[in-house]
Amino acid sequence: YGLVMAIVCAIVLKKFPRMEKGMNKMLRLFFWCGLSTTFWGFMYGGFFGDAIDVVAHTFFGVPESQAILKPIWFAPLNDPMRLLLYCLLFGLIHLFAGLAMKGYEYLKDGDVVGFISDIVSWYMFITGLVMMLIPSEIFASIVGHKIVFASWLVVLSKVLTIGGLVIILLMSGRSNKNWGLRIALGAYDIYGVTGWLSDVLSYSRLLALGLATGVIASVINMMASMKGNGVVGVILFIIIFLVGHTLNILINLLGAYVHTNRLQYVEFFGKFYDGGGKPFTPFKVVNRYVEIKED
Repeated sequence: YGLVMAIVCAIVLKKFPRMEKGMNKMLRLFFWCGLSTTFWGFMYGGFFGDAIDVVAHTFFGVPESQAILKPIWFAPLNDPMRLLLYCLLFGLIHLFAGLAMKGYEYLKDGDVVGFISDIVSWYMFITGLVMMLIPSEIFASIVGHKIVFASWLVVLSKVLTIGGLVIILLMSGRSNKNWGLRIALGAYDIYGVTGWLSDVLSYSRLLALGLATGVIASVINMMASMKGNGVVGVILFIIIFLVGHTLNILINLLGAYVHTNRLQYVEFFGKFYDGGGKPFTPFKVVNRYVEIKED
């Protein structure tokens, strides 16, 4: 799918070099997204689903136990929980990058106290919580085996968590002189860790999108190969393959575009982006009245 998207975008960009600037940028974006999709397709061993294996088994007599295109990394359909963990890890890295951009804005403005209070503290708090989660039974039930940390890592995770917690509690509401209100605001900001949890969990949609695309593609290939390797089977395979995968590309292209935009604009931008510009003032009718008073 990535190859198809990259090739189509490259052809359009080459054939229409003087197109509108916004459309040109959009097609360039889809071109690079196509290359990225191609890379991950080979990493996961997916080429139009399992099309290569289906063609080899159906039309060339290759035993079904023998895989032709093997994943370079691993097959998500065979190990979905592993992919889920990597999606959440990529999400955490993405969010940390957004927080780093916010820290850069603080340093650029010379606000070192704000950098430590609002950026370093959250790095400490979230990193400590993650380090405490990894050796837990909950995490072991997800990955299938228990991870044991060295004693100094366990201590470090607690120090980071408590240190970040204290800084947020005392410094988050630093603009207030009233210490009671200041701590109350800090406690409210600590509650914001639930927002971090929901933001990280939002990246599980990458797992859902990837599995849905792969499963639909595999079902299309299975339907296309149902008539075997005869003449009718070949014709039916070509028709179902072209129609089915075209629809799958279009549906999942829209889904991937919408969901990744959400991750970009809601989860990522929400960590550092501050809106600017002028307030919107729509046109309106202003009625003026003149009041005459008699002396």
